[in-house]
Amino acid sequence: MPTIVKYEKGVKLVRKPENLSFVADPTTNSASQGSHATFITHAHTDHSVAFPDAAAKVFSTKIASELYEKLTAKKPKNTHYFNFGKTHKVEDIEIKFIPAGHLLGAAQILFYFPDKTICYTGDISTDEMITVPKATIPDDDIDVLITEATYGTKDLYFDTRERTKISLLKWIAENLQEKRTPAINLGHLGAAQEIIAFLNGMLSVDILCDTRTSRINQTYKDYNVPLNWENFEEIDVSIFEPENTVVLLPRACNKLPAFLDGYKISRGMVTGQAARFAYRKFDQTFPFSMHANSQELVNYVEKIKPKKVYTLYGFDSELAALIRHRLKIPSRPLKLAEKKPTLDDYLNESK
Repeated sequence: MPTIVKYEKGVKLVRKPENLSFVADPTTNSASQGSHATFITHAHTDHSVAFPDAAAKVFSTKIASELYEKLTAKKPKNTHYFNFGKTHKVEDIEIKFIPAGHLLGAAQILFYFPDKTICYTGDISTDEMITVPKATIPDDDIDVLITEATYGTKDLYFDTRERTKISLLKWIAENLQEKRTPAINLGHLGAAQEIIAFLNGMLSVDILCDTRTSRINQTYKDYNVPLNWENFEEIDVSIFEPENTVVLLPRACNKLPAFLDGYKISRGMVTGQAARFAYRKFDQTFPFSMHANSQELVNYVEKIKPKKVYTLYGFDSELAALIRHRLKIPSRPLKLAEKKPTLDDYLNESK
C-alpha cells in the first residue's frame, strides 16, 4: 500500500491501491474535489481557501477557523476541529496536529500511513514569540517531511527578531519625540498581534488599528493573549493625541486615514519581504517575519532527521539544495516530486 506524495494545487497524499486521498492547504476549491478529507494548517488566506467550501470535509484547529472568519468575514463550513497533541482517525489513518508557531492556532500535521509517517509543517516559526510558542519538534521518526520554504534562501539576511523589534521601538520613540505620528503598515494577522504585544510591554502609548485587525486582536485576547489597542474606526478620534499614538495600518494600505490629516506622519513597513524588496514610499522598513528563515529551517530539519524532505513555497529549490548539501538528506521541491531524481538523489540512494 504505497503512499504517494505530490503537489496538485495543495499537498496531496494518496494511498494506493484504494486511492484514499487527502489534501492539505489547497489553493483552489477544485483541489479538494475527490479527496476524502481536506486539512487546513492555519488561517492565512493562501492556506485556507477550503474553509467556506461546503463540498469539502475540512479539518483544522478551532482557533484557525475563528481567525479565518475574522480575517475574511466568510463563514467556515463543514469544518471539524482537532486539538493539538491528540491523535484522531480520519478514514482509517491516524492524524495528529502539533503547534507550528507562526500564528495562533497554526498546526503542523502528522499523517501515520501504514508505510510511512509524513509531517507537513504548513508555515512555521521556530523562534519563541510573545504571542505564540515556537514550532514543536515531532516525537516520531519522520519518513517524509514537507516543509515550507518562504524565506528558504541564505541570500536573504534577517537580523534576530529581538533586534528588529528594538530597532522598530527606537524608530517609534524618536518619531514621537519629534512630534511625528508613526503609521506602520503590517499584516492583519500574525505580525500585527506580535508587534502590539511587544509595544504594550515596552511603551506607554495608544495603539490604533483598523476594524479587521481589531477583530483578530480580540480573538487573540479571547485565547488569553493580552493585547491593548483601540479601533480607530470606532472611537472618537477628536481625542487623538499624535505625540502619544502609534497607528497600525493594513500592509497594502496606501492612503492614510482621514483623522491623520494635518499631522506630521512618519511611514513604516513591517514585513519579511523587506529583506527582498525596497519599499521606497516608506520612511523606514523592518524585515520582521513570523516565518522561519533559511538557517532556522535547516536547523529544524536537522532536529527532526527525516529520511526525505520535500520543500514548498517561496525558495523551495534553494532550501532543498541547502538541506542536501548541509545535512546530506535527500531533498527536492515538492512540485518536482514526480520528476527524475537529481544527481544528489542518485548518489545518496546508491550508497
